[in-house]
This record gives sequence, structure tokens and C-alpha cells, in this order.
Amino acid sequence: MLTDYNKLKELVTEVLNKRGIEESKVIADHFVEAELRGHSSHGVQRLIPLVKGVELGTIRKELCFEVIRETNDSILVDGMHSIGISLWNMLAEKEFGDTISIIAVRNASHVGFLGYYTEKVAKKGKVGIMIGNAEPAVVKPGSSDKILSTTPISIAIPSKIPLILDMALASTSRGKIIEASRKGYKIPYGVAVDKNGEITDEPESALNGGIMPLGGEKGFYLMLALELLVSYLSGSAVGPQVKGVLNTENPPNKGEIMIIINPRYLESKEDSLEFMRNIIKSELPGEHGLKMREIKMKRGIEIDDKLYSIIQELNNKVPYFK
Repeated sequence: MLTDYNKLKELVTEVLNKRGIEESKVIADHFVEAELRGHSSHGVQRLIPLVKGVELGTIRKELCFEVIRETNDSILVDGMHSIGISLWNMLAEKEFGDTISIIAVRNASHVGFLGYYTEKVAKKGKVGIMIGNAEPAVVKPGSSDKILSTTPISIAIPSKIPLILDMALASTSRGKIIEASRKGYKIPYGVAVDKNGEITDEPESALNGGIMPLGGEKGFYLMLALELLVSYLSGSAVGPQVKGVLNTENPPNKGEIMIIINPRYLESKEDSLEFMRNIIKSELPGEHGLKMREIKMKRGIEIDDKLYSIIQELNNKVPYFK
């Protein structure tokens, strides 16, 4: 079904408000913005585990956090099981020193799509690099044991139209597999394995098995290094230790880092972006999402009937999971 952007945002906000969740408009804007830009795996379907965590008490309704360490150029935050979207929305707006800065967060709930935050940095004329971890979903090639998350990463480069790369380093995201399962679709062959380590195109089998890393074994070790970097700097859990991201019956203990670079003291060679756009003869990362956003703002957002029905049930039944 097609639904209006504002109506969907109002519905999500109402679901959150009925549970006394702070920053409801910020959270609703994030989920709906994900839908507008084609990140439906991180869109309104993520409302379901968030509400579940809040109702079970594993995620806080209010924004509550502890600054562990802070300097002019860095901040280390314990999210204390607050909603990650609210916390990172605040931190991405924070002003730091004038050269290179870093934000590290642990123990906040799911933060949504990372490009939402790196874009904020790019619009202020700075480069943003953000990496996170989550519950294990990715297998080491040749195994069926889930070891790493999908290793989300976003890189934003300021320009007239900022470059906003937002992707997982796995062959697909777990959110897309969940979406395929709900809609009754198959997943692309080769992106996931079943519990026996055999390649599958059945989403339920993939959820019981695991996702393949991009680039095989080399991709796996790149993901491993980045997730260890997140844990090393933020103090978060890592690998099979991570809980509470998708399965919100447990409190969240994962982490994210963002590196912010002011190009003022280096170069700001924007013509490189236009040069490579001409070379590849296609859009740069982030541009397609902006075009989709413009279309969906006019046409409406496509939400499958089953998901929309669940959101309405969340709105009509409070609490829903208790």
C-alpha cells in the first residue's frame, strides 16, 4: 500500500508517544527518512523491536547517558541502554575542535542508518566516517557459525551534493532478509547460508544460518578489523558477545564510532567527485537516495500491508508485548 510521508510519520510518532518515549519526533523522522531513501530495512519495521525493548524494560524511554571521557576533540559515551537514534542525533550536532574529532558510543540501542548522521556532518563542510557493530549475523566463509555483524559503515564527503556512502560490508543486511521473509520473497542466491553452511535463497533458512561477507575471506577479515576497532575505541561488546540490537529481549551492548575530519587544514578537492562521476557514468553514493526521496515525497511511501497492520496494532494495543 502507498501511504503519505506525513501520515506515516504521525502514526509512528503516536506509537512512541503512547509509551512515553522521549524524542519521538526525532525517532519517527529517522525511520520515515530511511523509507524515503530506500533504506526500508532500517525503516519503520525497526519500530517493532524498539517498542518491544521499551515495553520489556531493556531499552530506556528517556535519553540517559554518561560521558566517560571528553576533550575538545573527542567524547566517549555510555548510552546506558538509551535509544541510539536519539543519542546519535544529538551527538552528530555537537561541535568539537577544529581539525579531527572522534565520537565513540557503547550500550545504546539500534541507531538506524548511519548515513543519517554522516550527512549532518557533511552539511557542515566536514568529512564523516562512521562504523558500528551489532549482533552476529555474518559467517566466516566455510562455516555456518555467526561471528560478526553486517559491519555497517558510512562515509560522507562534503560537496554541493554530498557523497553519502551507507552500506553493510556483508552481502546483504539482516533487515533485508527479515523484510523478504515478511513479504514472502526469496533472497538473492549466494548472499546467505542455512544452518548447515549451504547456500540458500530462503529468508527463513538464512535467518537460522548466516550472511556471507562481501569479498569472501578477505571481506571477512576487513569486517573483523573494523568491528574490533569499534570495540577497542568504544569499549563495546564484540562478535558473539553483542546482544540487544535486533532481539531486544536483552539490553543493548554494541557500539559505534564516528570520525569527523575538517578538510580546511588539508585539501577540499571537490572536482574529484565530478571527475569520477563522469568516469563511472552513474550516480555517486547517496544521489540515488535523494532522487527516491523526491519521488516518494510526491507519490507516497510503499509499505507492505502486513507491516502496516502491525504498526496499527502497536498503536491500538498498549502494551503490545507484555
